Amino acid sequence: MVSELSSHTALILSWLISAPLLFYTIKTINWAAFSYHSGVQHFFLGSLLVVSGFWFMRAGVRPGLDFHIIAATALTLLMVWRLALLNMAVVLVVMVFLGVIEPEAWALSFLLGAAIPVFAAYQFFLNVYRRMPHNPFIYILVAGFLNAGFTQVVYACSVSGWYWFEGIYTLEQIWRDYLRMLPLMMFPEGITNGMFIAGMVSFHPRWLASRTRELRRLRSAAACAARNGARALRPAA
Repeated sequence: MVSELSSHTALILSWLISAPLLFYTIKTINWAAFSYHSGVQHFFLGSLLVVSGFWFMRAGVRPGLDFHIIAATALTLLMVWRLALLNMAVVLVVMVFLGVIEPEAWALSFLLGAAIPVFAAYQFFLNVYRRMPHNPFIYILVAGFLNAGFTQVVYACSVSGWYWFEGIYTLEQIWRDYLRMLPLMMFPEGITNGMFIAGMVSFHPRWLASRTRELRRLRSAAACAARNGARALRPAA
């Protein structure tokens, strides 16, 4: 249905953008580390099944303006943006085989439903990481729960903007049949991602790539502070 609504020029342009982005993503993934850690492989394959189920269960009033759990925030915090983006690309391939999206519309769906949400979630996490205290509460509530709601807003606005720019729907139609129902979807998106992140922080924090990076930085900062303190206490010669 997306391919029928969008122009051929738009579909071709989406392929020209998606193909290099996906190529760069695959090329820059640390495949040696991925093949070495079986846990990462299990999480990657398991998330494929879960996210595919989320994406298959969608609802909407108008074709193309659908609501579903994106799960981009959980994937990004779990695997950081490269593996998260690859995971969602494979999920979209599954959606093609299930008949949810058309093959020619895969690239457009990849840009609107995967690339933009993943980069939005990762940028939100980076801002939280740089500007707020580093503790589990902030990580779960802000980087997990609020980040997921924000990502759902970015996704909905991207899809709405695209269909309005293409002249498929008017702003009135988009608002009446899609955007005004957005708050109803922000909360379950936040709850789903937030509960997953809370469980991972509680039981398996080392498998959260973003959390592991944060803890590594904190240990490095603590070690540096300890060394500086030792120098300050050392008597002058």
